Amino acid sequence: MNQDEGLVLKEKLFTACEISLSRRLQDVKTAINEAQEAANQETKSSAGDKHETGRAMMQLETEKLNRQLQEILNEQEALKMIRINNLKTRVERGALVITNHLKLFVAISAGRLEVEEDTYFAISIKTPLGQALQGKEAGEVITFQAKTHKILQVF
Repeated sequence: MNQDEGLVLKEKLFTACEISLSRRLQDVKTAINEAQEAANQETKSSAGDKHETGRAMMQLETEKLNRQLQEILNEQEALKMIRINNLKTRVERGALVITNHLKLFVAISAGRLEVEEDTYFAISIKTPLGQALQGKEAGEVITFQAKTHKILQVF
């Protein structure tokens, strides 16, 4: 892959990360609304200890969902900070990394992305693999989870 193709691919991967975050955000917002509706129904139809237990469970679920919501919003902010329009020579945020085993986009932890009929993994630089790769250049080798990865290209 040449540099121009690498830049175009990075744009597509960046967009795929944005879409992934948008979907997760919508899912969490829907779950929060459903939990709130369930809590409201619980208030109307229950009495006594059962009522208090149901409310406490709904409160815990809502708190968990709100934490997930905040994590997604933080990831969106982190993604906005990434500049993909310049080529990288070392593994850092915004880099597209091709190894002999994996194709990685170092941005946010969005997981598996299908782009141009190929599989890439969006990872955060904070993940164990991201940390192992950070600062490395094409030609360098790392061992991660008992597997040797040779960095073939960095864009």
